Amino acid sequence: MALWLVLFLIIFGLGPWIFLRLFRLPTTRAVLFGLFAFLVMAIAVSLWLQGVAPVPWGANVWATWIGMTLIWAAWIAVLALAALAWRQRDPRPAMRRWIGVIGAMGTTVPWFGLAAARLLSS
Repeated sequence: MALWLVLFLIIFGLGPWIFLRLFRLPTTRAVLFGLFAFLVMAIAVSLWLQGVAPVPWGANVWATWIGMTLIWAAWIAVLALAALAWRQRDPRPAMRRWIGVIGAMGTTVPWFGLAAARLLSS
């Protein structure tokens, strides 16, 4: 039970906070390239952990948690990239607020996947 509470707090607290910090970055090529490079790295490492690593997912708890965390971080990076591009396209203050709110809510989507998996497994 405590693990689910910690996961809930991380996903509903840390995820939106990270997204909003990334959303405040300037929309420059360096920032966009950095987010994209992180995204590719996170996906590559998680795929490596899933099937090629000496200790793949499921055989080691830490490899599984690290892989899942990297996938979640990549998800936040995708949301931040989309939000930055959208903010550049439409810089009005009202649109900026809506993009921030929707993006921050979007970081919590993996929680509903975890909750659905737990519901189906019990």
